[in-house]
Amino acid sequence: MTKTKPVPSSSAMHDGDHIYVARPLSSYIWIFLISMLALLLSGAVGLAFASNRFAWPDLAALHLATAALVAFLCYWRGSRRFFIREYCVLAFGYLLCGFLGAAGAMLIITVSFFTRNDKWRFRDWYMALFPADLATTAEDLYGQLISGSRAVGPEHSVTVYTDLMQEAETDEKLAIVTLVSRYFRPDFANVIIMAMNDPDPTVRVLAASAKARIENHFLANVLRIQETIRQSSDSFKAKMELATLYDDYAFTGLLDSEREIENRKLALETYEQCLKEQPDNPTPPYRIGRILNQQRDYAGAARLFEIALERATDKQAIASWLIEATYNAKNYDRVRELITHHFPEAADPDSPVVSPYRLDSMALWQKGATQ
Repeated sequence: MTKTKPVPSSSAMHDGDHIYVARPLSSYIWIFLISMLALLLSGAVGLAFASNRFAWPDLAALHLATAALVAFLCYWRGSRRFFIREYCVLAFGYLLCGFLGAAGAMLIITVSFFTRNDKWRFRDWYMALFPADLATTAEDLYGQLISGSRAVGPEHSVTVYTDLMQEAETDEKLAIVTLVSRYFRPDFANVIIMAMNDPDPTVRVLAASAKARIENHFLANVLRIQETIRQSSDSFKAKMELATLYDDYAFTGLLDSEREIENRKLALETYEQCLKEQPDNPTPPYRIGRILNQQRDYAGAARLFEIALERATDKQAIASWLIEATYNAKNYDRVRELITHHFPEAADPDSPVVSPYRLDSMALWQKGATQ
């Protein structure tokens, strides 16, 4: 599919120098013409100086008059929001250095023309995702991303950042890695892993530094929570926080395999301590069941989910995990029974309660139960 650049409205062009507006060919023609005029005018002033026909005040007045003309033309074309810096160089260069200033500006413009990038850069693609009337919002979001001022909260999906990493250039990738590492949470691990496998060594080095920073932050949190537990040995909340921390980092892929195995072991041990302290709390058996499910101990996971289900008030959330573990344990009759009991709305294809993905999955599981 061919990419086409967005065409900005006239109001959008005059409201600001939008970074997704490409320089048209006519803007290059105008700046070349004005630069050539500046060279000719400076040459004329130079000839007048060499002929000795004019007094110094007259030569100064002639130079100032031609400089004012060049400045006016630069302002006129620069107000179109293209080549603003080059026009400034041309105007001030001509005023201060005459022919040399105009020649220097011409050199800059020539280099700019032959080194221009006709490829659609990441930020151009990013801006094209938004309609023209949302250009300001898009620019603000992009600026926050690049500057690192945008915080990453629970509402931000990791998919957004993994998609951006695939299209971004080096400077944008560095900004994304910095942002994600600053507000890291375990589901953002894929962004760091992508950066560690990036072909650009600069991105890989920053990703390695981010990984080390994340590990240090993890260890600091572990020590902080362990100190809280030592000061109050019956602190159920602190133990659950520690177990959750071990649990979250056990499956990120950022730690080495031995440390991940150790984290899973420590998470299970801490959850079991919490289960002994509050046997009626559904969270510890639910969390233990999730770890067992990820370790492919489906029968053990189903057993823990059954315990959590008996004690939970929000039964559908745990029932969905129980159905998955029970299906993987190949207890298809129990799967059909759980779906019928906890998800009666799954029989309605238009149900707003159950997501289409879950409906399809349950339909597939029910087919498996009848085979």
